[in-house]
Amino acid sequence: MTRIVLFGHGWWAQKYLVPGLRSVPGADLVALCGRDTGRAQAAAANLGVGRTFTDIHAMLEATEPDGLLIVSPPSSHVDAVRAAGAQGVPVFCEKPLGRNGTETAEMVTACANVPTIVGFTQRWHPGVRLAARLTDELGRLRHLRYTSASCIAANAQAAWDWRSDSQQYAYGVLSDLGPHAVDIAEWLGGEITDVTATAHTVFPDRPDGRNGRRAVDNWDDCVVSARTADDVAVSLALTRVLPPSPYRRFQHRLELVGDSGTLTYDSDRPAEVVLTTGGAAPRVVRADGPDLNGTTPGSFQEFMAVSDHAAAREAADILAVFGGQKPTAAPTVADGHRGQVVLDAAAASARTRTWTHLKKASSP
Repeated sequence: MTRIVLFGHGWWAQKYLVPGLRSVPGADLVALCGRDTGRAQAAAANLGVGRTFTDIHAMLEATEPDGLLIVSPPSSHVDAVRAAGAQGVPVFCEKPLGRNGTETAEMVTACANVPTIVGFTQRWHPGVRLAARLTDELGRLRHLRYTSASCIAANAQAAWDWRSDSQQYAYGVLSDLGPHAVDIAEWLGGEITDVTATAHTVFPDRPDGRNGRRAVDNWDDCVVSARTADDVAVSLALTRVLPPSPYRRFQHRLELVGDSGTLTYDSDRPAEVVLTTGGAAPRVVRADGPDLNGTTPGSFQEFMAVSDHAAAREAADILAVFGGQKPTAAPTVADGHRGQVVLDAAAASARTRTWTHLKKASSP
């Protein structure tokens, strides 16, 4: 069994990552660390974890785990990675990896001698994996367009929280959804070399919980334009004010245009892509792998089945990395750092309304 400890215990850990780990053999969740003793104990009871801590160093020393899951707010990531690296413990870190490239560069250095993996969740979704496999059929890739939307800030009367704070999410939606978008763009289209962006705060303040208002000092919407070293034009549209519905909390759409074909993926049809090549009619290509149990294409039941499948695949890769393996297409902390450099440049460009040229990737 792979002995795993958690740093953080929010809804994403409880609803996605931990159920994913429970669905594959080999994971033993032995301890959990959180800032508040009561909440940490409640989360541990809910997740069936036997031990709780409020200090990550104490947890790592007491448990001697085979791997650490970092699922806390971004401001705490760099210290957690530093602690794991010092103890020689393999690391899984949720995105955003850090708040800026200075932090993520330090994280690369801190865990240079341990295996790492980053939670770029879209990489494990079967439709996105299928798109990556079929990209070569499009010929030379010319244009990549990716739209990512979340309803997490859609309610104007929702209370101010850490996601509204630039000390946690430095760039708002660009820090939240941007890591996924940039990762997909560079995974499929090559290294981004030039970038510009525009950004906007839809709701400039929110209730503070004390009969007042508190300013939101990061962005709700962002549009990024970029070009890669392979001369692929990249367009990324990000928003966290998607109108909420019982059907979805997120929506993602990927479009690839090559010199001999096109491909479209939409999270509303998460187990398929639409492929057009050689001047032929568009055709639907179904992804292999998810057990859809006869669910209707495009239904909420299909979406949940695909999400469960993706969580299990991600969990399997986490265990493989903790065991010293290198799964195909599993992103590392170095990949996350490169993405953060792009996000920093996009944020700077959004403020100056200019293009920013990026240096070739290298170790920090």
